[in-house]
Amino acid sequence: MKKTDLPYSLPTPVATLHGEQHFKLAPDAEARARMAAALDLDGIESLNAHLKVTQAASGLVTIEGQLDARYSPICVVSLEPFEQTISAPVALKLAPEGLIEKMTKRAEENGDADFEPPDPILEGSIDLGAIVTEFLALELDPYPKKPGAAFKGGDPVEPEVSPFSALAALKRKDS
Repeated sequence: MKKTDLPYSLPTPVATLHGEQHFKLAPDAEARARMAAALDLDGIESLNAHLKVTQAASGLVTIEGQLDARYSPICVVSLEPFEQTISAPVALKLAPEGLIEKMTKRAEENGDADFEPPDPILEGSIDLGAIVTEFLALELDPYPKKPGAAFKGGDPVEPEVSPFSALAALKRKDS
């Protein structure tokens, strides 16, 4: 996916990050509409993210924060939109590829099977908008159901098959 294809993009050059910085993201109505379309939602009424971005001297970037959203998914039962809210933590580590290689090698040498390498920093920039969109997508229910919605109907009940049903069919033909 090209950066121009992203529904919400806020690229931040890593060179501008020093120590700890705070970002408050609140996409406008147009960006929220693009995000809703990309995430198969009826709409996103509000979206706010408060992020603390910390860059270590090694180049490791840690992003921590909170994502709050009010959105309208489409109910899988009634096919009607309904309102939901989420409040979710954001936690992510990123690093230049050279640092990731060093960290991975060190973890292998130490036998650290639980090591999860950070995501790579691409083209010297971190896209905070794409990160917020990704964390929102991860929090969405893949099968949203409106409260009180119930499935009416169903598959037809198939007759019970027994070993004697074939004999009963033959008996009916003889009669």
